[in-house]
Amino acid sequence: MKFSRFVGGMLAVALLMAMVLPTLPAAAQTDAPPVLILPIDKAEFLPGAFFDIRIEVHAAELPADFKATINGEDLSKFFGVEAVAEKWEFGSKDKPTPSNANTWRKVKAPAAGEYKVEVTAGGKTHTVNWTVRKPMAGTAKNVILFIGDGMSVPLITATRVISRGIKEGTPKGRLSFEGFEAIGLASTSSVDSLMADSANTASTLNTGHIGSVNATGTYSDTSPDTLDDPRTETLAQMLKRLRGYAIGVVTTADISDATPAAVWAHGRNRSDLNRNTYVLQALEQKIDVLMGGGARRFIPKGVEGSRRADEVDVFKGYEEAGYKVVTSKTELTDAMKSTPKQLLGIFHPSDMNVWLDRNVFTDNLGDLKDQPGLVDMTVAALDILKQNPNGFYLEVEAASIDKQLHSLDIDRTLADIIELDRAVAAAIEWAKVNAPDTLIVVTADHGHGFDVYGTVDVAKFNAATDNIGKRNAIRVYSAAKYPTYEDKDGDFFPDDWAPSIVMAATVNNHPDYTEDFQVSKTPRVPAKCEAKDNAVVCLDNPDDDPNGIPMNGNLDVASGSGVHTLQDVPVYASGPGASFFARAYHQKEIFFGMAAALGLDPSAPDGKVAAAATEPAKVAAAGVAFPSEFSALLLVVLGLAVGFAARSVKFARR
Repeated sequence: MKFSRFVGGMLAVALLMAMVLPTLPAAAQTDAPPVLILPIDKAEFLPGAFFDIRIEVHAAELPADFKATINGEDLSKFFGVEAVAEKWEFGSKDKPTPSNANTWRKVKAPAAGEYKVEVTAGGKTHTVNWTVRKPMAGTAKNVILFIGDGMSVPLITATRVISRGIKEGTPKGRLSFEGFEAIGLASTSSVDSLMADSANTASTLNTGHIGSVNATGTYSDTSPDTLDDPRTETLAQMLKRLRGYAIGVVTTADISDATPAAVWAHGRNRSDLNRNTYVLQALEQKIDVLMGGGARRFIPKGVEGSRRADEVDVFKGYEEAGYKVVTSKTELTDAMKSTPKQLLGIFHPSDMNVWLDRNVFTDNLGDLKDQPGLVDMTVAALDILKQNPNGFYLEVEAASIDKQLHSLDIDRTLADIIELDRAVAAAIEWAKVNAPDTLIVVTADHGHGFDVYGTVDVAKFNAATDNIGKRNAIRVYSAAKYPTYEDKDGDFFPDDWAPSIVMAATVNNHPDYTEDFQVSKTPRVPAKCEAKDNAVVCLDNPDDDPNGIPMNGNLDVASGSGVHTLQDVPVYASGPGASFFARAYHQKEIFFGMAAALGLDPSAPDGKVAAAATEPAKVAAAGVAFPSEFSALLLVVLGLAVGFAARSVKFARR
């Protein structure tokens, strides 16, 4: 895994360079070396937000004519910060590429407007354009961001069926967030790849910047140090620095995993080195509440099970800093009897167990039977954070939606979406009583290719003696009778996870594996991977679903699990500022929408948009909010255009 992450990181850097570096004729390369400018072209900022600038010139020495300007003014003079010069080599050992870098650390984004950065090297000028957006007024005091990792619209649909039921074509109920007043769609991709991962997407949600695969809170460069890449300030960091907010992170994953760490962390990849540093970065930044798994990153190297490369006792560091440290549901419950100001809750050595194993197949838990659920952690975090009179930002992740889809375990996936639904419902009720001025946003970082195409008669499937008989138990169209899940106790989870009719559901990408469409009593391992002829080959695991029908793989043979897909992800919003999210946009807009709801202005001494600013938050086609006068004029023009069109065109209605 470490090797694959290293290779992935190098590929990401190569792809980034292919995008950003100019294409030069061979004869010109000596005089005009390639140049990498970070942040990238079309990057967007809030005024006053901190970020780093790095300019790499890939030559043994800087050309004599090297200069870097922003809107015609020298970069150092413009930002009042001198660059730090560095040198290194990257690429292959046989033919390394030299790099000369100038880095400006922790500069502040200037006033709202358009900025052109020009870098001259070897007789050629390279240009990127940045936009600093005008802060928007808002009335929200707090924000809760729920992330269903990998959650797509088809997954929500399937969850609704098994959780709420369906009768005569009509759902018997909706998930808690489906009734939110604003629903939108967000597109995802990384800066260097069509496909995204949780690191770059969660980072986009928290910074408004589009990064590279595996990168968190940074723009990926070519330096040998994966923790020194140019940083972008996160929403949480701005709110804590400027407005004294309380910050919380809740996840069912290892707390140093990509999505939770994106709230505060900065690093190029998701290796152990970076993740071990991330838990220390959280302590340095005094993140008020951290709950999830990942104990192996908090214990010294010499302790069995540790994944650290040093002898640092991170638990001890948090205790000495005044955090209440808990490691079980019982300890969390006891701690909340006298609500602490700061809390670290680490409930598993790695990722926490999923809902289905914690509540149904408990033999899978081993000695870890005292873990809290997502609802427990969410409500506890809110009760702690509300003590801060300034406000709070809380990110809550249902991590194993994604992790179970990777292993093609549909039942465990859907159960964790129900758990997310219950956590959102708890937050809605909590906010009504404690903080009605709270914006709640529910979204996903990226999607998985999942859908339902029919139902399965379980008895017929299991009685069949060959694959044709099993396939004939799969019913489509009019033969696809409703699944027979029931929820008699009203907790929104099925009473029995092995009903007589189940959904025929699958993902669109996978290795060779078998599928019987029924709940597995143990976590699934659909394929086994082994080394053959100096290559990794992943084949069907005969011990997983031995009664299933064969599904021919459609991934490279080294892939033993499903992968992310390109689909847009849903966004649901409720509370002050929710109207911002009711449209289609790039995922980075979620950051700007949350900032707008809070009236965040990092350039103001108090971090707030001036009281005189009454301009509502909007998302423009280009991602920049239009002035209100322009919006009014645009509406008039559009109204006239529609009026003329209506006279000449007949619109079909359904």
